[in-house]
Amino acid sequence: MRQIGLRRSAGSSGWRRSARGRRWRRVRGVLALAGPLLSVGAMIAACSGAPSPQDVAQSYLADWARQDWSGMRALVSKPPADFTAVNAAARSDLAVTKASYVGGGLTQNGSSAREPVTQHLTIAGIGTVTVRSELKLTSTAQGWRVAWSPATIAPQLGPKDELSLQVNWPPRAQILGAGGAPLTTQAKMVIIGVEGERIQNPSVVQAALLAAGAPQQAVTTALAGAKAHPTWFEPVFTVPIARYQQLEPSIYPVPGTVFQTIGQREPITPGLGLLVGTVGPVTAQQLQALGAPYNAGSTVGQTGLEYADEKQLAGQPGATISVVTATGAAVATVATVRSRAGAPVQTSISPQVQQAATEALAGMSKTAALVAVNAATGQLLAVASNTSGAFDIALDGAYPPGSSFKLLTTTALISHGLTPSSPASCPPQITVDGEVFHNAEGTAPISDLLNAFAESCNTAFIGLATAHLSAADFTRTAALYRLGTTPRMGLAAFGGSVPAPSNEADLAATAIGQGQVLVSPLDMAMVAAAIDSGQVRAPRLVVGAPDDSVRATALPPAVVTDLHTLMAQVVATGTASGTGLPAGTYAKTGTAQYGTGNPLPQDAWLVGFNNAVLAGTDIAFAMVTVDGGEGGPTDGPIVAKFLDLLHQSGG
Repeated sequence: MRQIGLRRSAGSSGWRRSARGRRWRRVRGVLALAGPLLSVGAMIAACSGAPSPQDVAQSYLADWARQDWSGMRALVSKPPADFTAVNAAARSDLAVTKASYVGGGLTQNGSSAREPVTQHLTIAGIGTVTVRSELKLTSTAQGWRVAWSPATIAPQLGPKDELSLQVNWPPRAQILGAGGAPLTTQAKMVIIGVEGERIQNPSVVQAALLAAGAPQQAVTTALAGAKAHPTWFEPVFTVPIARYQQLEPSIYPVPGTVFQTIGQREPITPGLGLLVGTVGPVTAQQLQALGAPYNAGSTVGQTGLEYADEKQLAGQPGATISVVTATGAAVATVATVRSRAGAPVQTSISPQVQQAATEALAGMSKTAALVAVNAATGQLLAVASNTSGAFDIALDGAYPPGSSFKLLTTTALISHGLTPSSPASCPPQITVDGEVFHNAEGTAPISDLLNAFAESCNTAFIGLATAHLSAADFTRTAALYRLGTTPRMGLAAFGGSVPAPSNEADLAATAIGQGQVLVSPLDMAMVAAAIDSGQVRAPRLVVGAPDDSVRATALPPAVVTDLHTLMAQVVATGTASGTGLPAGTYAKTGTAQYGTGNPLPQDAWLVGFNNAVLAGTDIAFAMVTVDGGEGGPTDGPIVAKFLDLLHQSGG
């Protein structure tokens, strides 16, 4: 456009257009005298390209989205001293990660204008929240400016008020067993923990916690967390209210110990606790891993399935954005987001079978574990552990299997053409590459593989293995039974380890489940299930876990038939006879030496299956008793009790 001349006589007040038609500059006089010219000024601005209220509003909203506080401030009429701080705090207090501000429908009335604003705020871990506010503008000597107040951020926000984000978690979903039966009940519990700034002597705190029964690793982790975050509550372990009342006189007076009473889910049987897991206050390490929307006050899964499926069980939290006064009182609700309930975790655990396993282990003084599997499907029916630690030895323990591994050695021998009637001898000892091996269990005279298996004669199996098998036979047979394959059943578990023997002496040790061979009770229960059904399956626990879709593979028919014959003989006349095992039980005992000492400590094993005690279901099982001695005498009566309880409850 051409320059428009608008001049006043000397001594008057007003504005003068620059030669380029782009800038305005003040001439002497006072702004109040320009009042009558505002409408004319607006017309001039429209012709000259001066920023309109729409232009200013658009620029302000764009700067707001970019968090350009200085740019926003420059567009505000009389911005307060705390303008930047208030705007920045509103965004940080709500944990906004991304924002957009959309205006629409600006209306102008003389020297003022209004534009509704729709704010789309992305809150970490929550989602997008919509807040509606209004941008007010006024015409000033400098042009159109935003008439800012805290209400520009949220209509209910007043001076000195703040915005507060309250995360609202839905009720935690359940962990379910077969048929949708809950595997937990609600109980009053006490979380025993520590707080760094209250600790006077870490050694005293550690000693008190360990004396109360806290796991060593949990104490170490909590004390390290307390040192790093002195004001945080660091949980150590959780006990029922009755147990806390017993511990209170000795642990409560110790400076640094802190306690929280909660309503917590507990497993339907004590032996299921390690599988189901626990819930408790989030630790610093967990908070870093989980991220938003979790905060220092969150309650999360600590162990087991509660930990493994934390986000599925917890669901998606909602949120409430509130206006809070300087005294902390919530006076208005700005916006809300609904929570979404978590989804239950469905498992294959049978409450009936689990109860029987827990009762069978009750009263044992030794650490022990018992796993029961549906042999036809590979589904875990019971996982019971009798241990004071937080480590699930039933699923994740790594133990030498001893003579229970002869199930695999025999599989390899049968694959090489041997049968139950194949000749075998059982000398008191045998030497291989200078290493002397003795018998741990059976010593009766034998003449064939059937009786060598029934009496679990080490020297017989070493003689047969060194004569017929190579290192590759062991790794091949282990792979046939999926030993060495990490289970993907929805919870961490040890898949077993059977390294190739490095020499003849190592081969001899491997043949009797010693050397470098390591397995868990779950691994051996799956071996027993495969021998019962003739199909090798991946273990199944959580519905929808990757192993659910793994196809079964068949064992050679001769292996299945011959092992049934051999395992029946173990119960009839061999190392498991006289232990009370009911009809229909097929088994293999094991005694595994480890560690140091004279005599060496021995773990006791019993592995097998039963097709008679529970109608319609073949139960495969494996039990280990740590430092329990011989497998038959130690584990036989416990497994017998387990099977008898199953028969009474549903056979």
